[in-house]
Amino acid sequence: RRNAMRNPRRTAGTASALMVGVAVVTLFTVVAASVKQSVDDTVSQQFAGDLVIAQSNFSGAGLSPELGSAVAGLPEVDVATGLGNAPMIVDGDDDVASVIEPEPLDRLLDLEVSQGSLVELGDREVALHDEYAEDHGLALGDPVPVGFADGTTDSLDVGAIFGNNELMGDVVLPKAAWVPHSATQPSDVALLIDLADGVSTAEGEAAIQPVADRFGAPDVQDRDEYVQSVASEVDQMLTIIYVLLVMAIVIALMGIANTLSLSIHERTRELGLLRAVGQSRRQLRSMVRGEAFVVALFGTAGGVGLGMFLGWAMVQAISAAEGLGSFTLPAGQLAVVLALGALVGIVAAVRPARRAAKLDVLQAIATD
Repeated sequence: RRNAMRNPRRTAGTASALMVGVAVVTLFTVVAASVKQSVDDTVSQQFAGDLVIAQSNFSGAGLSPELGSAVAGLPEVDVATGLGNAPMIVDGDDDVASVIEPEPLDRLLDLEVSQGSLVELGDREVALHDEYAEDHGLALGDPVPVGFADGTTDSLDVGAIFGNNELMGDVVLPKAAWVPHSATQPSDVALLIDLADGVSTAEGEAAIQPVADRFGAPDVQDRDEYVQSVASEVDQMLTIIYVLLVMAIVIALMGIANTLSLSIHERTRELGLLRAVGQSRRQLRSMVRGEAFVVALFGTAGGVGLGMFLGWAMVQAISAAEGLGSFTLPAGQLAVVLALGALVGIVAAVRPARRAAKLDVLQAIATD
């Protein structure tokens, strides 16, 4: 500890490289864990169905419009309804509305409708999120100017106001209002399914999957699998971040090794005197490794602390803008980051410690 404090500026500079890398990794680890927990909470609390078929690729092709009716016709299925996206202009602003069949959706999702009725939403009406309606000065029954993808404009009435937009957009449009204006064949991005009474999840998947295969749709997923599929997209981002951690570790290894080498060079006479009064080579190597461990632990602990704070701040900012509801600290992952960072010091000290242990005692004592 005293050796690490002998030159505080150099020690801090050495630890800062590791601290910055660990802080970046911790930041995104915390944000990713919070996003995944929020998705899990949202699906668990709001989705009343049993199965989901969701398009997960980036082709934009969506699901076949005939898939929903084919699945809904199975005896194992109680209700099935598709969710689509509709790029359009709403009250003068570019937006993407969620296209739905109102009556079955109300049985599958809890949008917390506070005014009007989602079930009775007509083909000349839209449903708006309460904050969106307040920001645009709109109330139940007010006309809303809209522009569709085919270039036509119209005026729709506000037929319902809801309070939960975590699984839907701010604007919900009945499919009957969107289909006449869609420039291409309408398609869904997800199909929500509720099984009939007495039908297990496994039985439902077995019955629905052949139908999904016939229409070229993705695999049928239960709640947990759907949450995991969404989380896997976040994990892909984390993989890139962990590459940064590897780079930070490499840089930190070089920095700590150089700092130790300078420290050993400056203390050559001191090390020779320690050996002369009885310190063994093994004890000397342990001392050098301990110094490196202190430097690495300082940088790693500072990086984890800074990353947790920045992660909390980012989650709060995202929550205010996008409604991200859960701040989560992934203790296991952070413990691994902390352990890896501390291990860097031990690895970095191997070569300098070996060099220090090989010093000739008499020549070291004679060094100025």
